[in-house]
Amino acid sequence: MKTTINNKRYDTAKCETLGEHDHYNNGNYSGTTYLERASDGQLLVHTKSNGQDCYLKDDLRAFDSHFDDSVDDYDLTDEQEARCAELGLIDIIS
Repeated sequence: MKTTINNKRYDTAKCETLGEHDHYNNGNYSGTTYLERASDGQLLVHTKSNGQDCYLKDDLRAFDSHFDDSVDDYDLTDEQEARCAELGLIDIIS
């Protein structure tokens, strides 16, 4: 998916995935939201919907921690967790 944010064109096919969150509606899978990082460092929220939930739609927008976005909302693999720590998005406490 592609979008323009602040006159910059972003393509999720060229972004790094830092985490994902699956959505369910009445127990049925309805789509996934991805936390993506573009090559310029911009964090993006990319949602892919399968049409099972009328409130969930395909979307690509800038990550906004002042709005309602949090890295806590995403499931992270060990590699993604390490990358988020490296980028300063999370702190890993042993």
